Amino acid sequence: MKMIARQKLWLTIVVVTNLVLWIVPSDVVEQIVRDRPTLLGRYSRTHFYWIIGMAMFSVVTLYIDWSIGAEYKRRWFRVLASLMILTPSMLFVDFMLRTPQTGHYIKDELAYHRQPNISVSVEFEDRPKAALTYPNAPQGYASIPCTLTTDTRGYRNTTDLDQYDVIALGDSFAEGSGVSDEHPWPVRLAEKTGLSVYNLGMSGYDPLHYLASLKRYGKDLKPEYVVCMVYEGNDFRSAKTDRKRMKPSISKRVEAYFKQSPLRRAIDGLLIGTFGSVGSSASVNGIDVIDWLPLRIPAGEIGKAYAFAPKQLRDLYESREAFEVDKHWLNPRGQILQINTLCQEIGAKLIVVFAPTKAHVMLPLVGNNLPAEKVRAFTSMSVKKELPRSDVLLRNILARTESREKVMGDFCRSESIDFIGLTAYLRQTTLEGIQVYFTYDQHWTPVGHIEAAGAIAMSFEKNEIAQLNISN
Repeated sequence: MKMIARQKLWLTIVVVTNLVLWIVPSDVVEQIVRDRPTLLGRYSRTHFYWIIGMAMFSVVTLYIDWSIGAEYKRRWFRVLASLMILTPSMLFVDFMLRTPQTGHYIKDELAYHRQPNISVSVEFEDRPKAALTYPNAPQGYASIPCTLTTDTRGYRNTTDLDQYDVIALGDSFAEGSGVSDEHPWPVRLAEKTGLSVYNLGMSGYDPLHYLASLKRYGKDLKPEYVVCMVYEGNDFRSAKTDRKRMKPSISKRVEAYFKQSPLRRAIDGLLIGTFGSVGSSASVNGIDVIDWLPLRIPAGEIGKAYAFAPKQLRDLYESREAFEVDKHWLNPRGQILQINTLCQEIGAKLIVVFAPTKAHVMLPLVGNNLPAEKVRAFTSMSVKKELPRSDVLLRNILARTESREKVMGDFCRSESIDFIGLTAYLRQTTLEGIQVYFTYDQHWTPVGHIEAAGAIAMSFEKNEIAQLNISN
């Protein structure tokens, strides 16, 4: 059949579009530093989905367009009829495959939580999730057999009392990510002090949820102390962000529903499992930008390896003056005040703990030996605005590393709230060659939790709480 002008034009558009998608690669170096899968050694997951989607779309449209007259209309009808049958069928199958465990959490309220009364055992491995990763990637922390047990409220506790001496608030650093039930710092704090400690930590929480969980569950447990751990990495959020999360738009709800789709996850796993390792040993253009990572601290045989994301350097670059008026600090600052007010109402003393990012702890230990140009290129992956020249940027990052911790500490002290900064404790242990953070995961190792518990226990001791029995 001789092609008409319309068919020639559409064939050209389809071929060019598909070729461009295949020829132009994703930023593979950025995929590596964000520990995201790279498919065929060239494409991000989103890019590869576009390639597949466009290929399927091209086949269908060429099938329709490669006809004229009555056959053209019949093919349109066949395609539309197939879509009308397949779409609701797939939605029905997806709905039937969903279970209460699909989203891992019960989100019936702001203080969401896990399934109550469950016990799940897994083997946590500290290694890159993606097959294509840092050149000569060192081995991470030893694998850990992990058991996660929840109580009747859906929080990670193995006791169920009517009253607790201490309530722990926090995110995954309090709940304990990558560690077993006996490792999280609230458990270690109870061991060190002899106090009963209830852990309200939950992965994904931030100050908005800390306040909500204290209102919903914590205050009824009549604590004497509330220890609120604020993680530097993602606990600083604006009021606008909180409002969107409290009342998400329809598009956000649809997006969240889609992300929890069992079918989507199955397809995702199949694609990554099939194409994620292909090309993972090939050379990558520009990989030298990140050949200084993971950092090894201290130098020598006892040093441990630590990797982190560009966002952590971006945050450290912010000056103290800028952070003091930053909407991402002003909002959680107000929430800390609300937590303190609630503590006063129930007769509890608030203690705020600052949990630093991995880069915050590590960078000053090796900062003067870092390649400034590469640090700048690495940081720019998470910064939209123009950065200063490399030597100035690195100097500013090192000079401003403690800014957020100092701002929060000064604020808490001005409000007569006890404050504990964990940076110095974690930094000293790191210099001794003891691994406090996992190599690739952002969270603390069991040793990191012990260090955090020890610092918090010392704060109790300084307050001369009579019933404490601090152990070494």
